[in-house]
Amino acid sequence: HIIEPDPCGADVIAYYKFDQSFRDVCFGHNAQKYWGTPVLVPSTGISNGAVKFRGDALSKLYVPSLNGYAWGSKFSVSFWFKTSSWDSIIRGLVNNGRVGNGVSSSVGSWEIYINTDNSIGASVVTSHSAKTWPTITKHVFGEWHHLVMTYDGKTINFYHNSHLKLTDSECCHGNIDSKNSDVVIGHSGRYVYGINDFTGYIDEMKLFKKALTAHE
Repeated sequence: HIIEPDPCGADVIAYYKFDQSFRDVCFGHNAQKYWGTPVLVPSTGISNGAVKFRGDALSKLYVPSLNGYAWGSKFSVSFWFKTSSWDSIIRGLVNNGRVGNGVSSSVGSWEIYINTDNSIGASVVTSHSAKTWPTITKHVFGEWHHLVMTYDGKTINFYHNSHLKLTDSECCHGNIDSKNSDVVIGHSGRYVYGINDFTGYIDEMKLFKKALTAHE
């Protein structure tokens, strides 16, 4: 008999299944529509339903209860996505605000996005440093992709479809900055009208207060 891990265990911050609602099925950090038309689409996700973003101006989901969250020195984010438009713009997948070129210039402290060349990029800001990785891996248009970013206080790891694509143990240390900004899904966090919107599907998004292992 295989015992499945608790999907809402003590190491989980929030879990968005996107089957029947935008709610966090574990702890009530519910996502809300900001504008535009993110919609729930049954039977289209990697597991049951998914949320569909149509690339409308400033269309996104946001999580106000995670504004100011203390991310600490242990963090992971895991989710699935599929693009339905091939665009040469930055398209945000998930973040807690725009990450600038330095600690003081950043609205947010972590982000994952699709870059202008359709590669996957990410950024992290800790109390000591800020680092951006603009080209971590490539994605294939119209296919589901699984992305995981982990941080253990010293090392960033980035996985794409269960394969380790980046590890950086020199970039950062200490706590990820707590920012007075919401977690945002489906937008880059740069808030430039109409050019940072994601077009496609996102599913099974989970935030953790631990660094997931390669096995996990």
